[in-house]
Amino acid sequence: MQQEKLESKVRKLFERQGFQLKSTKNGFRAEKNNSEMVLKVFSSEEYSHDEIPAKVEENNKVFIDPDLSELEELVENDISVLKEEKESQEFETPSYEVIGNIAVINDLAGVDRKKAVEGILHHQNVKTILLKKGGLEGEFRVGNYEKLYGEETETIHTEFGCNYQVDPTKAYFSERFSTERKRVVDQIEDGEKVLVMFAGTGPFSILAAKETDPEKVVAIEKNPEGMNYLEENILINNVEETVEGIEGDVRDVLPELNEKFDRTIMPLPESADGFLELASENTEYNGVIHYYRFLEDDSWEELENEISEKIDNYEIMDKVECGERGPSVKRVCIDIRIR
Repeated sequence: MQQEKLESKVRKLFERQGFQLKSTKNGFRAEKNNSEMVLKVFSSEEYSHDEIPAKVEENNKVFIDPDLSELEELVENDISVLKEEKESQEFETPSYEVIGNIAVINDLAGVDRKKAVEGILHHQNVKTILLKKGGLEGEFRVGNYEKLYGEETETIHTEFGCNYQVDPTKAYFSERFSTERKRVVDQIEDGEKVLVMFAGTGPFSILAAKETDPEKVVAIEKNPEGMNYLEENILINNVEETVEGIEGDVRDVLPELNEKFDRTIMPLPESADGFLELASENTEYNGVIHYYRFLEDDSWEELENEISEKIDNYEIMDKVECGERGPSVKRVCIDIRIR
């Protein structure tokens, strides 16, 4: 496929999902909701398998045509194979994310199920397509999904050089927040003690251990299925010397640890307010809390009042929008320094 045509396909794919794209050498820089990712595009008409690895960094997303599919064995990057599109055929594709080789549709948005499957399979090399049905459910906040194509729901997802074994039907995981995870991890300083509450399958914890040099990372997860994947991912990524996974409710685990941390990450936007006081009690003076919440109708004052009711002395360092739950509801992170 021609390089220009392949780049055009990538541009359309990401613009359809609401990204703003800036052209760069061999691809694009994609921005959305204050997050950023680098997309690298390589056509077999211009590049060979051997010369591409030197042109990509570990956090790049790579797009190739089918004649370069062997590249998947040469680099660890997240690679998508885009096929030639027949001029006479148009494909309707709803908004979706790709986790490993599983596509997850958040909303069909009026697209027929069969056409949605055809469109995604045309653009992505995936083994399963899931349709998200409603929000997260149950004690462990796991998504409810309908299988539109394929059967397997377990996959290996690669992100910023880390490999995660995940099953979104058993434990929450989203690729959409990869750049937000990187934003937080990039702030970790050498020697920090990091606490990840509601750690899930380990994306914050493992990235922190791989990308930075913390003294240790404690990852607490209540969901037994999530804990199984967390422990597996710690081993897969060889970070068992740094990351300690603990199964249980943070309300029970933290008092037993009797320890304070330099940085606390709270990726549970639906109910993190119920744990903020506990987080502040276990964060060192001058330490940082990354507090995730849902923001309705841009009512920042409501969230700031929420914080002031739980913490006496603090400073808001940053307020970041990092996703959407609905038309008027955003996923946000407030970075708080304890004073």
